[in-house]
Amino acid sequence: MYKYRKILIIALLIILVFSFKTAAQNNFFQNEDEHNNLRFGNEYIVIVVNQNENSQGRFAVETTGGAPARENDDNKPLIYGRPNPWTSYTSLWINEEKYVFGGTTERRAGDGAKYGEVIQEPTVEDNQIITKTRFDNIVVEQILSIVKSSTTGLADSAQIQYRVINEGDQEEKVGLRVMLDTMLGENDGAPFRLGEDTISTDKLYYNKQLDDFWQAFDSVSNPQVTSQGSFIGPDVSTPDRVYFSDWGSLADGVWDFDFNPGQEFIRKGEYEIDSAMAMYWVPEMIEPGESKTYITKYGLGGITIVPGILSLGVTSPAEVTLDENNQSFPVVAYLENTSEINARNVSIEIELPDNFSAEEASRNLGDMAPEDISQITWNVRADNRNNLPEEMTYRVIVDADNTDSNEVERRVEFLGPPELNANITLMEEVESVDGRLEPNPFRIQAEINNSGETSLYGVEAELILPPGLVTASSEKSKKNLGILRQEEIININWAIEALRVDGTLPFALKVSGLNNYQKTIVEEISLPELRPLILLRETKGQQDENYYSVDIVAANIAEAENISFELNYNSDNLLLTHISRGDFFVGDNNLLPFNRPDRSEIGKVLFNQEFPFNKANGVIATVHFKLKEDSPGSISIDNLEAVNGPGNPFQIKIRNILEEEN
Repeated sequence: MYKYRKILIIALLIILVFSFKTAAQNNFFQNEDEHNNLRFGNEYIVIVVNQNENSQGRFAVETTGGAPARENDDNKPLIYGRPNPWTSYTSLWINEEKYVFGGTTERRAGDGAKYGEVIQEPTVEDNQIITKTRFDNIVVEQILSIVKSSTTGLADSAQIQYRVINEGDQEEKVGLRVMLDTMLGENDGAPFRLGEDTISTDKLYYNKQLDDFWQAFDSVSNPQVTSQGSFIGPDVSTPDRVYFSDWGSLADGVWDFDFNPGQEFIRKGEYEIDSAMAMYWVPEMIEPGESKTYITKYGLGGITIVPGILSLGVTSPAEVTLDENNQSFPVVAYLENTSEINARNVSIEIELPDNFSAEEASRNLGDMAPEDISQITWNVRADNRNNLPEEMTYRVIVDADNTDSNEVERRVEFLGPPELNANITLMEEVESVDGRLEPNPFRIQAEINNSGETSLYGVEAELILPPGLVTASSEKSKKNLGILRQEEIININWAIEALRVDGTLPFALKVSGLNNYQKTIVEEISLPELRPLILLRETKGQQDENYYSVDIVAANIAEAENISFELNYNSDNLLLTHISRGDFFVGDNNLLPFNRPDRSEIGKVLFNQEFPFNKANGVIATVHFKLKEDSPGSISIDNLEAVNGPGNPFQIKIRNILEEEN
């Protein structure tokens, strides 16, 4: 009986933990505080955005409940921002000029800089806080949301996204800097930990030197708050360079700043330790109508800790996708000597299951003095990526000659990459009407779905059209979709115009995402056949009831070099007054050669025209009559002959609509 009761209790605990985790990740709240800040958060963290005119759009991140297993990290700042966020800000490099995103400020961080115009104040849309600023032809969107941390697997990180859009008609060169005034609870100067580096002085890293993530904490054995930022991964844009420095220097320099490698994080002009960081994406050309997206993450970090004389903490991504773009994942071990004696001959080892390996799995760290902290990084690879388990557990073991050993286990789940598919359809039936397509432009819809096991970030869909098909006026071939989550379906529409083409035409849909994801889907579109046609049409806008005019309309006759035909009309009903040239014979405000039709025979007009203009559609001529009777009677085109450039017969269909109607 006790055995079954124990199993039931365990099952209930699992259900409760799962329910709490799911609710926390999906149940967001939003409100305003007494300082006019917009707050958007969940059970773990909250993003705080300044809505005041001073520093509008600047943000901070704080914990709410923090890590579920830790009680001492509730309601703590991760980015300084009380009472109103102002110390962290984002800069833009636009055509050699430097600007600050958001509203102007009267405080140190960005004071005296150039600013744009806030065209959308902080607004919550679809669980994102969106703020927009215009800098002439460049519009920048700041999009803040809450997403999963790579190491905790919980929705306890702020995704910081900027989308730069060129709305002008010339290319623009744009770069981005994101500066974060990091803070761990009450600790404003905790060192950054990146790979095997402990960073407490000014230091620069280029993109090739970066690890997947960095973390910051004050203790391995009993951390109060553990923060984490991401540099590499499926949901972030790797910066070109990263500076770790003091906040004062970064606050004073909108783009370039007073950087002193090796100098302690003492706030410039003052005497307190105050650490900060800045991520740079170098300026790149953005074409007219195009956009570029930058994404980074900052929030809570997950470390599995086993206290002891040699306290051991281990972290790694909770979920990993191994593919051509990502062939390994990092394991970082933090080791702290919590005793009052030197730990002698300390060694550390990672034990991996079959099919996994890492260089220098065993390492000798030498002696560790009291309160020393060491950090060790392994890049773990799968020997055969085609034979991955759903999950694996690794073990890290630490030994010393004069202390007890310690060990910790951590689990990693393996997920497949995003897998995008698209179903592309015409949204309306396209028909051939009087030799032209209707409607034209017409709309197509791409239903894009992600059947993979992971989300794709920074998604853009671009329509690649063959000659003869173009996007309609004001329509963009490339569209930004943001995030395409697992099992999510997104519908996206384009308006397309056909230029003198018909039949079955190939085109492609190229979908791209962060970290070089790209997939091209080739489809076909079938348009009704457009045959050469000449028809008669009553002239629109005829006002005088005593007069009657008809247009001789041609469609799809670009191959014709010469056309001759008779226009027959009922002379008892109509008196021919004059014939005016149509738009076929007008180009660039100049009159093109037009053979005067032969009208010597009553009831008949003879046309014999050259068409060397490579023009397909238009009005050949307008024939004007005076009505003798109430009805114009029969009017028709007969004896039509046409030849193409080589002098071969060219078939043109005749539609005597007026004759049919009368």
